Amino acid sequence: MSDNLFTLLGRKALVVGCDSGIGLACARAIAAAGASLVMSGLEKERGEALAREIASDSGQSVHYRAVDVRDEASVEALVAAATGIMDGLDIAMNNAGIPGPAAAIQDLAARDFDNLFAINVRGAWLSMKYEIPAMLAAGQGGSIINLASTAALSGLAYVGAYSASKHAVAGLTKSAAIELAPHNIRVNAIAPGPVQTDLLHNMRAGRSQVSDVRPASVPMGRVAQPEEMAGTVVWLASQAASFVTGSIISVDGGVIAA
Repeated sequence: MSDNLFTLLGRKALVVGCDSGIGLACARAIAAAGASLVMSGLEKERGEALAREIASDSGQSVHYRAVDVRDEASVEALVAAATGIMDGLDIAMNNAGIPGPAAAIQDLAARDFDNLFAINVRGAWLSMKYEIPAMLAAGQGGSIINLASTAALSGLAYVGAYSASKHAVAGLTKSAAIELAPHNIRVNAIAPGPVQTDLLHNMRAGRSQVSDVRPASVPMGRVAQPEEMAGTVVWLASQAASFVTGSIISVDGGVIAA
């Protein structure tokens, strides 16, 4: 174990879904902590520019690959490319997600429900489906960090499909943690409360009744910035969290406690 429990120096990380918001903030922090990094998302030109910027800032090897997490072949190719570029995989953060439209359960269109689950749940599962064999092949353990939400820990009116999708991510996380514990691959998720991202903006714009994403709902009296999620992710990726697995960790300013 390293003398510096929180370093990621020499580690090899993949972040799925990091064109903006939490994913981008975590990608920056993972590289700053010393890991080689492959970033991925839908915006190839912008993503490649961000990768160059992060590489310059961190001094680490940083690459970008486009991915559509709804497409199994695309996810398989991403993980293969990342493993090839870095000669292995130690850390994976699965961040791709959408809020879906804000609507009462009876008003939600089936196509919107299906698309939300295709990205939030199937996308997380597909990512893990290919990340896990890469980590097993190396035989050195690893850390997988999924993006859940406080909506995975309670109900949230008018975004029921989103809440259900994040409950599913929590279930996948816990099940994978049990399966992979004998291989020293730890699987956890963070559960952010309201964070100042495009996703939060879209939730607010969709329906004024989505009150649980307002600053007044947060005991700390404000929404978080994306960078405030990154410390927990780096910790989970590091040896400082070597005995932490199967946890859904709230990073929410006290929302769930209230």
